[in-house]
Amino acid sequence: MSTVLDSVPSTLYLVKTLLQYTSGGFNMKGKITLTAVLLLSVSMLLSAALPLLATGTASGNNTIQGVNGYIVVPSAEPAWNGSDTTVTTGYSAMFGGSVSHMPYLQIGLDKQAEIAIAAEITGTSLDLLLNGKWRFTRNGGSSLAIGFNGQLLDVTAGIDPAVQIYGVSTFTSTFIDWPAKTTVLLGYTIDGPLDSNIDFGMGFQTPLLKKYLNGQVDFVLDYGNFSYSVSPSVANAGNRGMLNVGFRLLPVRLGDGLYLSSDVRGLDVFDASGRALSVALGLSYQP
Repeated sequence: MSTVLDSVPSTLYLVKTLLQYTSGGFNMKGKITLTAVLLLSVSMLLSAALPLLATGTASGNNTIQGVNGYIVVPSAEPAWNGSDTTVTTGYSAMFGGSVSHMPYLQIGLDKQAEIAIAAEITGTSLDLLLNGKWRFTRNGGSSLAIGFNGQLLDVTAGIDPAVQIYGVSTFTSTFIDWPAKTTVLLGYTIDGPLDSNIDFGMGFQTPLLKKYLNGQVDFVLDYGNFSYSVSPSVANAGNRGMLNVGFRLLPVRLGDGLYLSSDVRGLDVFDASGRALSVALGLSYQP
């Protein structure tokens, strides 16, 4: 049986490679290749550790900004379906031209709503993000919700407010020929008194090599014309839109009511100016 110790040499190599990535040790073509290798390698490391952990719920995991969903695009499903209340604290790191940190706290309420607060820290800049979502209908495998992402940008220099509001539908479907959870989002971004944009996004999530990874690792993809904020440190969809891909470790049970989840993501993979690597961990508690 594989153990976590078996993956230590590979993990050290990945850390070394990641340091080269963030310090500019690769050209752009090399970074694209490296991102793909890192995503696949980390998923294999996760699968090696899975036999040591008890399987948790079948859904869950948050976006960069701490909302239940894909990578940037939120889903219509609020903070898991398995408990009346779920409290999650998590952290996302984004490695692009600089390193950004995004800690967040999320609370799921009565299987119908969630709230989340996150802070993006880049150098001396600090942005605050406040998210809310309400699922107003659910029918079988389909859900409809409305939500918002309120933003206070660069609060250390002076508050610059913005808000993204949206309606979102999540339903079961197929991605290529694989069973998938699919989301379609339509929204509106208000940035300043007169500036506004219509937002559109889609997300797909499907099991990755289910036979070999115990159904515990998913492939995640989302794309759209909006980012996790109107002033993101990476993955700025204002250039040409964005496409994000990643591997997701679904929540695994660590103890009574305690779950661990993880994501490895390639952000804005088609645009040189916004391309980045993101890693995330989440710790959830269901009373």
